[in-house]
Amino acid sequence: MADLISSVSTAISLATRLREISKNIEDAEFKNLLADLSLELADAKLKIAYLVSENAELKEKMHSLTSATGERCPKCKNPTFEIISTKPHGIFGDMGAKEREYKCSACGFAESKFIEP
Repeated sequence: MADLISSVSTAISLATRLREISKNIEDAEFKNLLADLSLELADAKLKIAYLVSENAELKEKMHSLTSATGERCPKCKNPTFEIISTKPHGIFGDMGAKEREYKCSACGFAESKFIEP
């Protein structure tokens, strides 16, 4: 990808040099084509920069999902289902039962689980 950005940058600098040379030429069509080329190359460079940024974001997201250490979420199946809180169960808490709240950090799904003593 860096080679592509370098190539576009080189093409932009060549277009700039051509623009400088064209100052000596009075051909309006040549100048218009050169201006169009410069705009297209600049647009291509912006699109490439966006793609590089998006690629980096997606790699980071993929890494965070693949390196997660929680349980598998019942909804999205990612290993990002984690315990948020644990408290004594409302009815069976005196006997040692607990109620755990889980939430998936990937999709936001949440649910409670009954934990027997």
